[in-house]
Amino acid sequence: MIDLIYLILPEIVGIALLYLKNAFHSNLSSKTVSYGAMAVTLVILFLGIIFGFDGFNLMISKAIDFSVSFNLNGISLPFLFLAVLLPILVLPSYKYDIADRDLTFNALLLVIYVSLIAVFMSSNLLSLFMFMEISLLSAFFAIFLWGGDGSFNSAMKFLIFTQISSMLILTSFLMAFLYTGSFSLSSIASLLHGANSMYLSIMLLLIIIAAIIKFPVFPLHVWMPGAYYDSATSITAMLSGLFSKLGGYVLLLFIVFLTPNAVGYFSMPVMVLAAISAFYAAFVALSKKDLKLMFSYSSMLYMSLALMGMMSNNPIGIEGSIFLMVSYGFISPLAFVLTGYLKSQAGTTDMTKVGGLMKKLPVFALFFFIAIFASIGVPGFSNFIGEFLVFLGAFKFYPLLIISIVSMLIATGYYLSSIKMVLFEKFLGPVRKLRDLNGSELIQAGVFSLVIIILGILPYILLNSINLGAV
Repeated sequence: MIDLIYLILPEIVGIALLYLKNAFHSNLSSKTVSYGAMAVTLVILFLGIIFGFDGFNLMISKAIDFSVSFNLNGISLPFLFLAVLLPILVLPSYKYDIADRDLTFNALLLVIYVSLIAVFMSSNLLSLFMFMEISLLSAFFAIFLWGGDGSFNSAMKFLIFTQISSMLILTSFLMAFLYTGSFSLSSIASLLHGANSMYLSIMLLLIIIAAIIKFPVFPLHVWMPGAYYDSATSITAMLSGLFSKLGGYVLLLFIVFLTPNAVGYFSMPVMVLAAISAFYAAFVALSKKDLKLMFSYSSMLYMSLALMGMMSNNPIGIEGSIFLMVSYGFISPLAFVLTGYLKSQAGTTDMTKVGGLMKKLPVFALFFFIAIFASIGVPGFSNFIGEFLVFLGAFKFYPLLIISIVSMLIATGYYLSSIKMVLFEKFLGPVRKLRDLNGSELIQAGVFSLVIIILGILPYILLNSINLGAV
């Protein structure tokens, strides 16, 4: 058995080394330290999957039942897999738009990495909240330190909205503590069922609103366009691939374990909102000529579908939402890192200013096809399974299902249009010779694609790791 604490020890050691190496005048590069720590964590994850994980508990305060406690519940492992692997896959893309990858950058990278991993392992709600806040504050600094011209304003809007959602989450956690006297997820799950329906409903409502902000879902998505567009593309890949899942994960904890009896009160109105949000996101994405903005609203569309699956109040829809979030957690970053690569070569992400890349960049074109077809949900790619399960789970709400299917048809339209404009129109890029994907970029896109295809062909690998009855 592998103790879960070992998944975060390499990053803690790495952060310490980053600051100690200067004191000892070491020639060890910051990049070597941070990348090495992440690689060790990946090895530990796979060892844990093979030999099993053991829990960890460090009591901080008995008075308020605050402990750094790690245990895997029935929905943790898929998100933990995403949290460990995705940041490593994004690494080759930082060179596109973050020129000064110094000690500060590498330290912040490790802080983001360790905090996200800890969120999905935490079995104490207070420590979960603490790690989530660390990750979100780190994301705020990453957006404005390495973003574009409007990055500070976008980062501030991101911070304001995420802090509002965090306060809603904390309020709900405190309500659980006041009723049960514990922040332990398993203790709350066993003790909270005696609470009256109004109390449970208020707790769940707060979490739903918080999740709608963090996903984001219409109409509380206003922070998203700026944060996604003005960030360095590699940071955008992290925002869409991982940070957007934090609210969904917390909502799943309440839907599945803590307040399952209150879900029925909100199923229909939230699913209606999710369907409207999906249609809105698809319609706005259709109007965008910038790849980065198109993929940003597309991410919003799929998170809206995931919310619909969660609120369908049946196991198929819930498992479908988990699968879809993890699946799109790899597809969306692949799309964004390809967008970042395109900008590094053509100097723009405006689809009207590039074209003909099928001949100019054939390897790039291959992976662009994979990203687009995977997003659409073509059978054989992972999104097909997630979308199918979500739609199956929401089948009894067939009017909303129709709206969602129409949204997917619109998405298919703008995705195919992007293929036409980027790959097959007349070449409008720079006169200089373009460089196709190679080296680390080729490995990066290849591993992304491999994960997406494996999950599409062998979905049971992920589905078998989900146990909705295990707190």
